[in-house]
Amino acid sequence: MRLFAISVMAAAALMAGSAGAQTAIQAGMWETNDKTTMEGVQPIPATSRKVCLKAAEAQLERLLFPSPEEMKQHGCKYEGGLQKPGVLQSTLSCPPNDEVAGIDAKAEITFSTTSYEGLGQSELDVSGDLRAALHPDQAAERDNADLGV
Repeated sequence: MRLFAISVMAAAALMAGSAGAQTAIQAGMWETNDKTTMEGVQPIPATSRKVCLKAAEAQLERLLFPSPEEMKQHGCKYEGGLQKPGVLQSTLSCPPNDEVAGIDAKAEITFSTTSYEGLGQSELDVSGDLRAALHPDQAAERDNADLGV
């Protein structure tokens, strides 16, 4: 089985939830191909991964999103459901912390039992120690300004 997905990297990494058996897909080995684009950033190479779904977990959400336990651990809120047969819409909101950026995301995925394709959009919220780690020059400038330097 091969499927192509156009998604946002952070959203695919953090979204989770369950729309129930309404999003049933074929069990077995799946290959996902993700392409991410971000405004103001050079193109990001597409990524590919293989996921083996057992019959008990053969739902679209298991391909796209981490487990509900991981969502709870990050304090995320997820809403998802079928817009119409074969179309899943979802939204996600996760707060930032010192290790992980916060995210507000939405996605619409068209799927069948053997493939899916969709688009997502997200906004990241980087704060605290994570911002300093990602932008040490800005953190140093801020620290110097606080000291009157």
